[in-house]
Amino acid sequence: MTNQDIYISTDTYFHAIDRIEQIVRTFDPEAPDMVRSDIIQVLGEELGMWPEEALTGSENAPATLAA
Repeated sequence: MTNQDIYISTDTYFHAIDRIEQIVRTFDPEAPDMVRSDIIQVLGEELGMWPEEALTGSENAPATLAA
């Protein structure tokens, strides 16, 4: 898959950035895995960005991807 620019609502974009910033500011060194999970959640819920593995259950399975 090639990288493509995707444009979304400015408000949506900055809301997602604000949420990621909040995650970083409240980082708990005792639970570092939560940072990754929380950022993945923001990308998915706010921006609709998910890895193709989430769609197919496997990175090697064919998937219908946005062009």
